[in-house]
This record gives sequence, C-alpha cells and structure tokens, in this order.
Amino acid sequence: MSRQRIVGNTNGSSTYLLSLCEALHQDGHVLHLLCPSPTMFGRWPALVMGREMAIFRSIKIRRAVRIGNVYVAVDPMVLKRAFVGVLGKVLARMGIRIAALSRPAPYAIGLPWEAADLRYVERHAPRQADGVLVDYAFLTEGIARVPAPCGPSAVVMHDLFSSRPSDFGPLGSDQTGGLVDFDTEMAMLGRAGAVIAIQAEEAAKVRQQLPGTPVLLAPMATVPVDAPQAGKGLDLLFIGSNTTPNVDGLRWFFEDVWPSVRRANQAARLKVAGNVAVSFPTGVPDGVVLLGRVDDLNPLYAEAAVVISPLRGGSGLKIKLIEALGQGKAIVATPTTLQGVAGVVAPAVLVADAAQAFADAITTLLADAVLRRAYGERALAVVRDHFSAEACYASVVAHFRRRK
Repeated sequence: MSRQRIVGNTNGSSTYLLSLCEALHQDGHVLHLLCPSPTMFGRWPALVMGREMAIFRSIKIRRAVRIGNVYVAVDPMVLKRAFVGVLGKVLARMGIRIAALSRPAPYAIGLPWEAADLRYVERHAPRQADGVLVDYAFLTEGIARVPAPCGPSAVVMHDLFSSRPSDFGPLGSDQTGGLVDFDTEMAMLGRAGAVIAIQAEEAAKVRQQLPGTPVLLAPMATVPVDAPQAGKGLDLLFIGSNTTPNVDGLRWFFEDVWPSVRRANQAARLKVAGNVAVSFPTGVPDGVVLLGRVDDLNPLYAEAAVVISPLRGGSGLKIKLIEALGQGKAIVATPTTLQGVAGVVAPAVLVADAAQAFADAITTLLADAVLRRAYGERALAVVRDHFSAEACYASVVAHFRRRK
C-alpha cells in the first residue's frame, strides 16, 4: 500500500521499495499494489508504468482508469493541478513567471487520510491477504482497514522523518505544519507488526522506543558488476532526483568545489543525471552537463572516472551510494552520504567534508586510473559482503513467510 508515485526505479525511495517487493516476489509471494489516494499523481495527469512494475499481479489507484500500462487520473483536483502546472511552464518559457503556477503539489506521502481513502482500502484490498506491506509511517492507519485475516504486517520506514533537518524539504506535509515530531512518528510506526529500517542507526532508535515491535534492518540491496570500472577521461557523475538535499549539495559543489576542480583540470566535466536538473533552469557552471532523466544509467557509470555525492543533509540510506558501489566506481562523498553505513562503506570511499578536501580527492582520482580501479575493487567487495539481496532482505522475507 503506497501513496508515493511509483512507476519504476525513478528515485531512491521507489527503487528501495521495489527492491524489497522483488525479494518477496522471488520468495513466491503474489504482489498487489494498492494506492488509496489520487494525490499520488501530484501534477501528473497520467502515470506510465515501467518494466519494474511487472512484479505486481494487480495495480489499483483510486480515481484512475487503466489504459494498457498507463493509469490516467479522473480526479478533478489532479486534473486541475496538471493544467496549472502546464500553464506555468508555458508562461515561464515566455518569460512570465507566476509563483502560484509553479507551486508544487502537496506532499502526498504525508497528507492525512481521507474517509474515501480508507473505504477504498476496505473495498479493494485482497481478501485474506497473507501479509500487508505499507510504504512510509503515514500509511499504517490503513493496515486495520485491510479485510481480516490479513497476515503479518510491516511498514517500510525509509528514514526517520523526525530527524530530517527542518530546511531540507517536506517532512510530512505543508498542511500539517511541516515537521513530524518523534513521538508522533513512533506512534504511527507502532501500528505495524514490524518496522523495516534501511540503516542501523535509525533501526537502533526505533528499537529503543518500540521495544515490543520487531525492527527489521534491511539496507538497500544491489547486484554488483563483474569488475571495477575505472572509467576514462576526466568525467565526473552525479545522479539524483529533485529533492532538497540533492539540490543543496549540487549548489554547494558548484560554488565551493567545482572551481578548484576546474583549475586543476580545465577539461574536467560533470554529468548530472536525474530530475534534479529541474532546479537549475537558469544554467550551471562551465563544464557541467545536465542530462535530465536517463533511462539506462549503466553507460554513464561505465564511462565516469569518479562518482560524487556532495550531500550535506538528509536522513536514511543514500540509495545512489549503494548503486555506485555496485557499479565498482571510485566515489568521493561527504560524511552525510555515509550515514548509517559508515563503518562498512568508509574503506571503499574517499570521504571529505570541507570543499577543498573534496576537490583534492577528486583531483587525485582523476589523475590515477590505478587508484580508481583499487577503490572500485573495494566497492565491489563491500557490496558482495554486505549488500546482496540475501544479506539485506532475509529478515523481511522471513517475517512474511510466517503464513506460508
């Protein structure tokens, strides 16, 4: 059960959720995706399901109709937001910017339940389900509405919302005043039969607060490439969705780090993949290329000499870090990027907090392909030992196997 806009591996949270679902699918479970709120559309009038969504036997979205692999919103509010969004973009291209037309849709994940949402769960959730997996703490209220008996339940925490810095994007919803306090979050998590935590530090906090609830530590799993990829040339790579931590990290990198890198390597180039490009409409520094969303990231990883993660805020586990490790890459990252996995990952990553140290680490790697290959070897070893599907998801699979 989810309220996030899941259409495939388009961002970190979707990738993680689908990876968990794939593990359950491989264990023999038949999966059904239930989306009880049309707010998940945001300002999109339709959702096109990617190939990763084939693991679901059925997908049901309230106030939507299905046409092949496309789900079209029929909710008037969603259609209104879509029209406003398109109008805002058209006017912006003409040089006319109206704040009300560019305002993002409400943060669907944290919106309060509506009575119609709960009724939808009661009517459309599978009867006698073997288990219920809900996406984010805000959806745990819906577990009790799944027709009984519904088997074991669990909530995918993703990260502790209450630990997010107040200036780093939505922490629940604008309608609830932003910050979700720790006690409220624990109460929501406590409604589920188990809590799935993505990293050890946050898992420990929840165990301490909810001693009677199983907390299942399940970091993001990935499948490693066969050999390290040292890349070629002087290309750097950053991949990220349009979230506040990604935007903030890139701005810091552009302003404080990139000039030093370019002074040392005038031909250095940074490729930026993902929807984070939307937040830089007026341009980027010389040597930076905004690619937007890229369907196949493998060629970009293979070609890049260095992968960067200049994040300065956020919580949970940084999915793109695990992905880059699995690609056998040399990585330069901030300590924030390693939150919750530093003890395991640090030997395989060059870590720098200060701008000049970050630039120096990049410059060192760009000059030495042998060193890049060595860090790639370490990265692959870390993934094989700690981030295989078996290592990451065994406890989750066992939790839902109880009814089998």
